[in-house]
Amino acid sequence: MGKIEKVSVEVPAEFLACVENAVAGGDFVSVQHVVDAALRAWASKREADLANVRALIDEGIASGFESWDGVDGILAEGGRKLAERHL
Repeated sequence: MGKIEKVSVEVPAEFLACVENAVAGGDFVSVQHVVDAALRAWASKREADLANVRALIDEGIASGFESWDGVDGILAEGGRKLAERHL
């Protein structure tokens, strides 16, 4: 990790109580360790989410493209499918 910076943040009382309980219960040795763990978990989830989005984009590109007839084409297809249901 890089340079350490000190910041001050405001959090809802419920969050602070949760953090303090985690430290008091022995899950963490300090508030800083709770915040570090939370930020690492967030960063990891964010990276996983971005990787998933990138994979979905790649999958979409690899699947090819269909020409689009615009809204009129969609409405016409919907009308045909609706007519088929009522036959």
